[in-house]
Amino acid sequence: MSSSHAPSLAYTEVAGQSLRRIESLSDGVFSIAMTLLVLNLRVPAAALVRTEADVGPALRALLPSVGGYVLGFLSLGIFWVCQSTQFTYLARSDRRLAWWHIAFLLVVGLLPFSTAFLTTHFPLRGAVLVYWANLLLLGAALLGSYRYARHHGLLLPEHAAVGRALVRRLGLMQVQYAAAAGLCFISVPAGAGLLLLVQLNYALGLVADRWLGD
Repeated sequence: MSSSHAPSLAYTEVAGQSLRRIESLSDGVFSIAMTLLVLNLRVPAAALVRTEADVGPALRALLPSVGGYVLGFLSLGIFWVCQSTQFTYLARSDRRLAWWHIAFLLVVGLLPFSTAFLTTHFPLRGAVLVYWANLLLLGAALLGSYRYARHHGLLLPEHAAVGRALVRRLGLMQVQYAAAAGLCFISVPAGAGLLLLVQLNYALGLVADRWLGD
């Protein structure tokens, strides 16, 4: 009696192929990171707010933390949109692409820390540079995942035009982030302000789309 045998496959040939699972993990990490950002906003101690006159100064003291919260939330939102755009044009995944996105999520998880470091130690130049380094790593990991997917035929056929727009956007973002970091060597508040303006621009789509021709 003959018996049939299933073909032998290596683990690396079948691992990490579920795009749905990678997307679910990504959404979970982003939502946790966004939630952690708000923990930097601490209600002023009761001893500091005893009268109506104390409310204003107490709230003004929170402005750096509020600014950091807005900046961090915008940054996470921008990179979530970039990653979700990439997922839209992925036909399939493999183990290495899954690990590219896990590496990206590792850097996403650092953003609450770099944001807290920025707000705690502002206006030190090093605090802004730590935040910029986090953004640099986010862009590098996301661009690396896209290039890997393109070179290994994991993208849908209609990805070409969108892929060019995605690469241009990530490249321009990093140039503008670097300009903001460079400005910190002249004026730290100006560099941080430019960084916030860049993030607002990408979140609201005011100028970047026209520059990129998207």
